[in-house]
Amino acid sequence: MATKARLGVGFALLLLIAAPWVLPTAWLLVLENALVLALFAAATNLLVGWTGLVSFGQAAFYGIGAYTVALAWLHGIAPFWLAFPAAPLIAGLVALLTGAIALRARKLYFALLTLAFSELFYVLAEQLYDITNGANGIFGAMVPDLLVSPRPGFYFTLAVVTAALALLHRICHSPFGLALQAIRERRVRAEALGLAVAHHELAAFTLSGAFCGLAGALYVVHDQTAYPELLDWVKSGEPVIVAVIGGISSFAGPLWGALFYQIAHDALVVLTRDWQLVLGALLLLVVLFRPGGIVSLFPGREEG
Repeated sequence: MATKARLGVGFALLLLIAAPWVLPTAWLLVLENALVLALFAAATNLLVGWTGLVSFGQAAFYGIGAYTVALAWLHGIAPFWLAFPAAPLIAGLVALLTGAIALRARKLYFALLTLAFSELFYVLAEQLYDITNGANGIFGAMVPDLLVSPRPGFYFTLAVVTAALALLHRICHSPFGLALQAIRERRVRAEALGLAVAHHELAAFTLSGAFCGLAGALYVVHDQTAYPELLDWVKSGEPVIVAVIGGISSFAGPLWGALFYQIAHDALVVLTRDWQLVLGALLLLVVLFRPGGIVSLFPGREEG
């Protein structure tokens, strides 16, 4: 990472650490939501931006992460401090199994298969009422009292997201990450050069699912709830939109996109009932006039 980038990251962390002492609680919760969304989008971008695999099923793993914590509390299976680290592990395992099937297809068919898996888990969450409370969802004090307070909850989310993003950054810029970019650019050529393309894609899918599951577990820290819509394919479109707005060719793109999207979303919901129309128009403008996303506005941006 370049010196300027390191300074920028350090300055951003200082601002985030100071945020709970200067922002009102309402805006602190918005920022906490943006952090969770940034992790969700960065995990999805490991597939979309780095590997060239467009998935509309990442919400399945996001929801599985949330339900792991919620179900552990609801059925008395495990305390939060055991359920929370288990969430990305379980989501990653499910991603490994579903990826082994979905990756047999290519391009549009792969996207449709991931969407189908997302809908399958959504229906299961809604139909298995005795286990998941169905469409009513799970609500309650599933998070330790320490994390319920805005400041400790924010700092916990900030610490986990920072560590996860640092690990994701290391993965994306490792030889493994370079191999994923080679597969994205010329899959056949990468295979001809001896890369185990199928294994790399499955590993990327599994890692993405695990980090999406971690983001889902953090959502529970914020909202103390889990419900079927978290697994729906519509939810899967959110991190893709965020990554496009921020810039899928850069690791920082989804992070900027998450901040912009969350603030714009919360402001527009207050101002108009047609907030989705306005956000859709903004996305259209980005695609047409700034396909590189927000990061393309900055000189010397990092390219994937």
